[in-house]
Amino acid sequence: MTALVALVATLVAATAAAQDGDLLQSPPPAPYVAVSAILPLPDFIPGAGALYIDPADAPVGPWLAYGKDGGLVEILFMVPLSEMQKATNWSDLAAGLLARLGKTVDHVDISYNGGHPGMAEPHYHVRLALVDAQTQEAQLSQ
Repeated sequence: MTALVALVATLVAATAAAQDGDLLQSPPPAPYVAVSAILPLPDFIPGAGALYIDPADAPVGPWLAYGKDGGLVEILFMVPLSEMQKATNWSDLAAGLLARLGKTVDHVDISYNGGHPGMAEPHYHVRLALVDAQTQEAQLSQ
């Protein structure tokens, strides 16, 4: 019985690792969906890339941003100003995602956005870039 339990644990761990690894290339597995499937946006947004989200995490995120080569470039969060003014806290956003991916953050970009489909109100984009700035720009440009 112990051998069976060990085998099941190994299979579960291997499956989880494979699913996490699948996030490194577009398209990611369910529950992630393309932003173009749920919002009136193109498949590839210049400056943002091909975006995917688990609908349960919308609108704050994490949004997975893939570059022209299909690789994961950054993890994006959209933080509404109205919630910041209420002193809302967000704990454990993407809890463990970076560790599961085996990735580190190269740099963080924070930029204001006045609103767009999917987040109409003014907000900040918090972008955890997994690649250097030059690669990020090249992969996310049109």
